[in-house]
Amino acid sequence: MAHEEEEDGPVYTLEEALTAVGIGKFQYMVMCYAGLGLIAEAVETMILSFIGPALRSQWTLSSTQESLMTTVVFAGMFIGAIFWGFITDCYGRRKGLLSIAIVSAVCAALSTFSPNYNWLLAVRMMVGVGVGGVPVYGSWFLEFVPSQNRGMWTIICSGFWTIGTIIEALLALVHYISFGVIF
Repeated sequence: MAHEEEEDGPVYTLEEALTAVGIGKFQYMVMCYAGLGLIAEAVETMILSFIGPALRSQWTLSSTQESLMTTVVFAGMFIGAIFWGFITDCYGRRKGLLSIAIVSAVCAALSTFSPNYNWLLAVRMMVGVGVGGVPVYGSWFLEFVPSQNRGMWTIICSGFWTIGTIIEALLALVHYISFGVIF
């Protein structure tokens, strides 16, 4: 490890310090926090796979209208990815992550009270804007990991998205078993 000597002791670069410290409790805590964000965002993204058919039946939507509900989420994600990247670079990861969580949660809650199809489309697009911040969770976590391990930790952190989709599918199965098909 090459580092400079100063009057008060050695001076390390950030990368040298991360390598010296390695992976510990702090990194695991940050990974769990980022992972919870990824799980929540995965559930928000995939929820229409399960409730879309019920909404189609209840609101007598066409297949195009049902598909548009998912399309607007992904359009919002495109906008959100650009927006949140800029926000977190300019104002910091902490403020960005908090804002991402708030936008996603508030818009998801509002979508549960949608009185009609157009309202649902608008709020789900805003959910997409929130979910567009998903890459920030991973990049934030990786800022605390030594560079030689980042590839492995990227894969591990990405696994939380998969966990979220599995949890959602299991919840849908429990609902199906408990209440039967609603569409």
